[in-house]
Amino acid sequence: MKRISPILLTLCLSLLFCSQAKAQHYGPYVGAFFGGNLLMPAKSTDDLGNFKLSFNPGLQGSGVAGWDFAPDNPVGQGRIELEYTRRSSPLDKVTFTGGSFKGAGNLTADSLLLNFFGVLRDKSPWSQYAGVGFGAARMTASDIKVTGQSLASGSSVVFAYQLGAGVDYAVTDYLNLDLGYRFFGSTSPKFTEVDGSKLEMDYYSHNVVLGMRVGF
Repeated sequence: MKRISPILLTLCLSLLFCSQAKAQHYGPYVGAFFGGNLLMPAKSTDDLGNFKLSFNPGLQGSGVAGWDFAPDNPVGQGRIELEYTRRSSPLDKVTFTGGSFKGAGNLTADSLLLNFFGVLRDKSPWSQYAGVGFGAARMTASDIKVTGQSLASGSSVVFAYQLGAGVDYAVTDYLNLDLGYRFFGSTSPKFTEVDGSKLEMDYYSHNVVLGMRVGF
C-alpha cells in the first residue's frame, strides 16, 4: 500500500492539473439538446366560458447555433445563441365547472428564440450559467378532443420567451456537456373550435434538457 498510495496521489494531481489547464473556448459553436417538458394546466376561454386543459409530460428537442464571447470582451463572460425547439404535450383531461373529462390530441410548440446567457467560470471544467431568451413560437393544436368529441384545431403564432439556468462540463476545449432547466412561456395562442368560435389558452411549461455544444 505504501507503494500504491504515492502513485494514486500523483494520478489525482495530474488529473486535477489537466482539468485546470483547459482553455476557454470562444467563437462559434453548434449544439443539440433533448429532454422533457411539463406543460402547466392551461386556463382556457371560449364563447361558453372558462375551463382548464391539463397535459401529460412530453418530449422536446432543440438545435442551437451561437457564439462564446472572448474572456476580455466588454460585455462579460457568456454567450449568445439562436435556438430552435419543438415541444410536444399530449392532452390528458379537460376540466369544466361540472367536472373533468378525458381529453385527447396533442399541442405542439415550435419556437425560435434568441438567447443571452451569462456564464460563471473558473479554472475548473465545471461552470454555471443563467439567462433569458426572446422570440416567437408556432403553437399547433392537433385534433384536440373531449370524451372523443372534437374540440379545437389549428395553429397560432405568438410571442415567446424563456428563462434558463444550468451547469456545463468542459470535456475538451471544444466540447461541452450541458444540463439545464428552462421555463418557457408565451402570449395566449388562439385556436378554432368545431363551431367556429375561438379558444384562447395560457401556455407555460417547465423543461429539463441534456445536451452538448461543439465549438469550432
